[in-house]
Amino acid sequence: MRRLFLVAAFLASTNASAQTHCLPGETVLLSGRVGTLTDGGFRGEKILSLCADRSSPPFDQVSYRFGPQGAVELEYTAPRDGFFFADDQSPLPRTTTYSIYFRKDRITYAVTECMGGLCEHPMPSIKLMVFDGKRKIASLDSEPDRFEVNTDLYDIKGLIVKTRKSGLDYDEN
Repeated sequence: MRRLFLVAAFLASTNASAQTHCLPGETVLLSGRVGTLTDGGFRGEKILSLCADRSSPPFDQVSYRFGPQGAVELEYTAPRDGFFFADDQSPLPRTTTYSIYFRKDRITYAVTECMGGLCEHPMPSIKLMVFDGKRKIASLDSEPDRFEVNTDLYDIKGLIVKTRKSGLDYDEN
């Protein structure tokens, strides 16, 4: 019985740590499955990862990777591919949403983190939103209680990103 418990514990820890696209030697800033949250639970098989070249700032490189486990569909690395932009907004009292986003052609990819007591979902409340111009074409939520967040988006701001103050316009050049 003890042996079965140890095997189950090993598999659970391996599965949790395997939910990343970060490469060996990179630091996981945040990583986990994203998908749809419904009253019936969470559905999603894609992994969203933000990875850095070292464990603490200043970072020389930050990478965004997205896709099923083991098959990255989109990678964007700053500063090689361009910059990440950062913004923060306080749409409600005691609530702030931090955003890091980048553009690839006409499409904007935004990773947001809601902090405070009035967030839509339980902490960590990470969301991936995709825009074509100003039109939102996708919105995915982080898997509750299983999404690894080692660095708040606020802490990345200004380290490998261009920072804006409020009034985020995803269609801006």
